[in-house]
Amino acid sequence: MTVVFERLDEFGGAVLVRATFGQPESGLHPAELAWAESKPPRRRTELVAGRIAIRRALTEAGWTGDGPVLPNPQGRPSMPDGFTGSITHKDGVALAIASPLMGGRTLGVDSEVLGDRDRSAIAPKVLRPDELARWQADGSSWPSLLEIFSMKEAVYKALTPHVPRYIGFDECEIAPDGGITMFLAGGEGSFQLRGVSRWEGERLICVAEASVG
Repeated sequence: MTVVFERLDEFGGAVLVRATFGQPESGLHPAELAWAESKPPRRRTELVAGRIAIRRALTEAGWTGDGPVLPNPQGRPSMPDGFTGSITHKDGVALAIASPLMGGRTLGVDSEVLGDRDRSAIAPKVLRPDELARWQADGSSWPSLLEIFSMKEAVYKALTPHVPRYIGFDECEIAPDGGITMFLAGGEGSFQLRGVSRWEGERLICVAEASVG
């Protein structure tokens, strides 16, 4: 039941926390616990770890409140006033990122695990035409596809406060150099976007930052 945190210098000292599944529910706000209790057992375990992680991340980022962190209508966690943050759950670990809200900058995090199964068949659903052509020309590897998929997920989470709707995979393109271009169907924007990804064994962690401009 480990909880560890680190500061990400590339994102202004934002706090990234990871919490293994099986966290004690005593660490939750009563409203968070009531919400988690309404979910099936497996989902409840994920949600408890995620809320433990985001509360620790917010506290390390300077939050002194004690209110609940509950989902918004899009299912994303509603951050306390003055803070940005995001949660992801995958294969026994929840990760959360938090930072003071500065200049409208918002953050998103996603984590994926390579696993034993090659799921490259999802490529046409995840990649825009130019991305698909580049991916195929580079050998059509599952890890490289997963990197694009995960970064897009992190970007969508970072954009949620600015674009409070579902964003399709065809609305974002990740360049080989990591550049991010949006093709938002609703004409929202423009946004400045950047992302950083890293592998930890078979676990991939992607963090994205969005700001208006």
